[in-house]
Amino acid sequence: MITNARSYKENQVSRAEVLTAISRFHDKYSIERVTAALDEIEDYANDIWLVDHDLHIPGDLELAQSAYLLVVLGDLIVDGVYDDSHYPESFLLVTGNMRARDVVTGGWLEVHGDLNTDRLIGDYNDCGAYIGGDVHARLFYGEEHHFTIGGALSANAVIGQPRLEIATPPAVIDLDDLRMLEHFDRDLLRVFDDHDNNDNPITYVDGFRDFRELKRRVYADLPFRAAEARDN
Repeated sequence: MITNARSYKENQVSRAEVLTAISRFHDKYSIERVTAALDEIEDYANDIWLVDHDLHIPGDLELAQSAYLLVVLGDLIVDGVYDDSHYPESFLLVTGNMRARDVVTGGWLEVHGDLNTDRLIGDYNDCGAYIGGDVHARLFYGEEHHFTIGGALSANAVIGQPRLEIATPPAVIDLDDLRMLEHFDRDLLRVFDDHDNNDNPITYVDGFRDFRELKRRVYADLPFRAAEARDN
């Protein structure tokens, strides 16, 4: 249970209040899906929670382990990692700004203000994220997840070719770009050392070796590149 959240299953929030809250979703699918779930929520493992003010989570927030839907009528601050899921499906609606140490999103994430985080990682392609304001991140890797950003994206590194709707597309580092080695340890990547026709050493990069290991480092608050611990 999230402190100060009102529970739909425990009759602390009415159906009318939930419908009013989810009418704020930018994504129509989210409105339709959650509305349909209201009649079935007793069969769901998780609850629908409504927070009427700003919310501060001192540690991690694993949404799919906590709630089917969380609505925060204000700002959301997560001191640790925020994580959501496409299976089981989860929904987050934040009407203000959101700040988290790191974000891994595979579910439905909607923030009407700005999103500030260190690493913003997409996971899978079934759901999507909508950020109405600006996104500030040190590193953004969208993977196959779909992101819509109403404002600007400010990131030190944008990895791959994200599925991104934004007014000004960012410069990206392709997965086969040698600059990947500036941001990730070799053991996270598929790296091949060879020689050219003149027997000069050359190196190739071909994306990530194991995406699960990438996420594991996020959850464990470990750097993607060991040198970061000395650089920061």
